[in-house]
Amino acid sequence: MAEQTKMYESFEDMLNAGQIMHKFQTIHNVLRKDYMELLRLTEEHRASKVSFDALYRASLRSLFSLIEADISGLNALDGYPGYDDRKHQLIPKFKKTFKQIAKTWNKEAIQQQYFSAKISALLLLKTKRDELVHPKEHVHLHEASPEDFTQLKKVFEDYDSFINELMNGFFIGTKIKVDWGNRG
Repeated sequence: MAEQTKMYESFEDMLNAGQIMHKFQTIHNVLRKDYMELLRLTEEHRASKVSFDALYRASLRSLFSLIEADISGLNALDGYPGYDDRKHQLIPKFKKTFKQIAKTWNKEAIQQQYFSAKISALLLLKTKRDELVHPKEHVHLHEASPEDFTQLKKVFEDYDSFINELMNGFFIGTKIKVDWGNRG
């Protein structure tokens, strides 16, 4: 298998990257756990139209909070050229971020598979999320249907599988060699 370690020139750079990776993982894991609980609560309240709608909308917005946190954390670790969180829109950032990470850690096949088979469903939800965040019409409030909620869960499951597969075997190291034999 191809090398899946990003090598740094110094221990200091490697330790800094380790702290960034730890921060990324901590934020991702908290938001992921919250999101899974939100999905569970939404499922639990399917029978109440008001609750189901409100929880579905919260789930739609929260999915993209998780994704944006991941994008920010991954760019702190290994940003694509010209990365600017404030100036770049979500989808171009998403694509460039995951292409960069996949390239650095030799995970291009995983990234390409997700982009070719799964990203279109994410893009459709992004449009709904944008309408919900900036509603101009009543329909932009997106009342929940069982099909919409099933689609939302599927997009999350696909993204969750993608990020987990991408991060599996994801290491950092240093190019500095230590001679353990001459510790004299």
